[in-house]
Amino acid sequence: MPAFSITHRSAKSWLKISILVDVRMSEAIAAYIAELTGTGLEITSPENNRTKTDGAFPTETITAYIPIALKESVNDAASEKIAALRQFLLMVWHIFPDCPAPVLSTYTIMEEDWGEKWKRFFTSFQITPGLTIKPSWEAAEVLGPDGGNKKAVIEIDPGLAFGTGHHASTQMALLLLDELFQAKGKQLERILDVGTGSGILAMACGLFGAKEVLALDNDPDAVETARQNILKNRLEGRITVSGREISSVKAGFDLAVANITHDILAGLAKLLSGLIKPQGFLVLSGILKGVQEHSIGGIYAKHGFACIKSLHKDEWAALLMHKI
Repeated sequence: MPAFSITHRSAKSWLKISILVDVRMSEAIAAYIAELTGTGLEITSPENNRTKTDGAFPTETITAYIPIALKESVNDAASEKIAALRQFLLMVWHIFPDCPAPVLSTYTIMEEDWGEKWKRFFTSFQITPGLTIKPSWEAAEVLGPDGGNKKAVIEIDPGLAFGTGHHASTQMALLLLDELFQAKGKQLERILDVGTGSGILAMACGLFGAKEVLALDNDPDAVETARQNILKNRLEGRITVSGREISSVKAGFDLAVANITHDILAGLAKLLSGLIKPQGFLVLSGILKGVQEHSIGGIYAKHGFACIKSLHKDEWAALLMHKI
């Protein structure tokens, strides 16, 4: 069985690709870029599209990213992809001679040393009706898993791991978990968190009442960060953090949650189906609304899951699924 990467750390740098294109060429170019990069892409329309009065067709900007590194072979591969893209754009333009030529721009985004910079922007905030997220340097009562009807507080320092609760995908996953535990809490005893990052979703499950949570991540930084956060929140009796492969985990979970990318979620569908009990639940986030959302819904439907609720925020989607 293949080993799936569930790490949240970024590549050392990314090559950002942006193409300004007439909408008549957009679909073909977007499909090619998706295949070329193997990652998600974003399509946006400028505001002036709504006010065009000269008869010109509207334009769209297609944005995608290619991970690159300091290794020469990796950079060569990125250069080859850009050269192939230029040739494809020229070919499409020849098919649509009445359209303006596509405008391609690229630049490199370097990974920041954000382990300290994020602290300037991280303050306490209520993320669900029953849950508040706070950084360690702010004073607030931290409740254990038996905190009664009081609002639960997670104290968190993400360090080098993904997950402060500010990102839309994390927020929606927490909202779905909060609602699910309120409705089915007594049935949700054993939980699996795939790609735990800072441990935020695992800790929420522990505070909401889960008796046993296994939090997995194959990034050593994430594993250490999650362990420290769990200790801060006095949840070590309920949550175990591990860097083990998910393929070695024993089945029998009432709920699994995964806030990771579309491609990894797609590859994990069969495995997660085998790990979750009949009538169990699955919360998936980290996917773009629209094409990726429908893709994941279809893939997991083939493995016995039905989507019972979806949330959307910005360009992101999160799904609550039930194993039938």
